Amino acid sequence: MDSRTYVSDSSLVTPRRPWRGVAEAFGINMLVWSFDRFLMNEDFAKINGHTIHDNFKTGPVWDTDMFSTNLVAHPYHGSLYFNVARSNGMNFWQSMPFAAGGSLMWEFFMEVEPPSINDMLATTFGGIELGEITFRLSDLFIDNRSTGIERVGREVLSGLISPMRAINRLISGEAWKYSGSKGRAYTSVPVNFLVSLGPRFLAEQEGSKHGTTSMHLGLRLDYGDPFDDDYYSPYEWFQLRTGLEFFSTQPLIS
Repeated sequence: MDSRTYVSDSSLVTPRRPWRGVAEAFGINMLVWSFDRFLMNEDFAKINGHTIHDNFKTGPVWDTDMFSTNLVAHPYHGSLYFNVARSNGMNFWQSMPFAAGGSLMWEFFMEVEPPSINDMLATTFGGIELGEITFRLSDLFIDNRSTGIERVGREVLSGLISPMRAINRLISGEAWKYSGSKGRAYTSVPVNFLVSLGPRFLAEQEGSKHGTTSMHLGLRLDYGDPFDDDYYSPYEWFQLRTGLEFFSTQPLIS
């Protein structure tokens, strides 16, 4: 039996406002659709009652969009839905339906194309994962005790990581409200950031002397302590890695 204490996080520092969260998730979809429809004049955004009826009649299909669309743009879109809920006082589990609901609304109502199975999966589950990670990372910069240029810098950095959290802090006035506590969902989290730089050789195959040499910049972030047994919550520990290749024919980001 697990003897650790479960931490329910954001509701401890932010009042629950579920209906505001629903309105904001709806607003995200309307804003994105309006941009696609009226500024970009995209064909897929020219919806009406007939296209919505056809989407329900046809049902979900598997699409073949680009990797950047399906596995980057959609998870990010889902993270906005998720963080709408997180920044309105919902905990991790209560925020999950917002990612799913926002995705269902978009796929069935906001495009003329049939709803996509893989888009709904990527937006929902990718959005939950990316959403919780960005919520936790944005939390590191929040400090309601700070003032002046430091406070502005903290709010901007937090907002770049989690835009919906920044918007809700502006709406509620928390962005400039002073208090004797930091106002974070998580009070004390160890974070390590590692940088490595050096030459890298990628062989064409194992044991081959032929390949590509580049200058590799490696970045790694360790969030939390995997050996802390006192408390637990989803994504209490995670690790992010990325690499940049310079002076090479390889892709810049790996």
